[in-house]
Amino acid sequence: MDKLYDMVQGYFKRFPNGVEPFQMVTRLLEECGEVASEVNHFEGSGLKHQKHGEPNKEALASEIKQAIVALMQIAVYYSLEEELDKSIDDSLRRMRNEGLID
Repeated sequence: MDKLYDMVQGYFKRFPNGVEPFQMVTRLLEECGEVASEVNHFEGSGLKHQKHGEPNKEALASEIKQAIVALMQIAVYYSLEEELDKSIDDSLRRMRNEGLID
């Protein structure tokens, strides 16, 4: 999480005019669309393989990272870092209690 928070701070500095909630949500939607496009490529739908060759794991990983960072920007904008950490801890605790994870 710390790496993601650091990236968010870097993006806020790089794009100081892009820190309004509407812009962040729009960027999130754009990034999710790019994740969908990469998944589409992996699944061989349409002409992706013919146009772009074999799917690329690094490209999919990059798009997922960008979507996660866009989500984290929203969390940081609303100062939800502690609440997000607590929510993750609560979910992990429930999963451990249910025997889903060690």
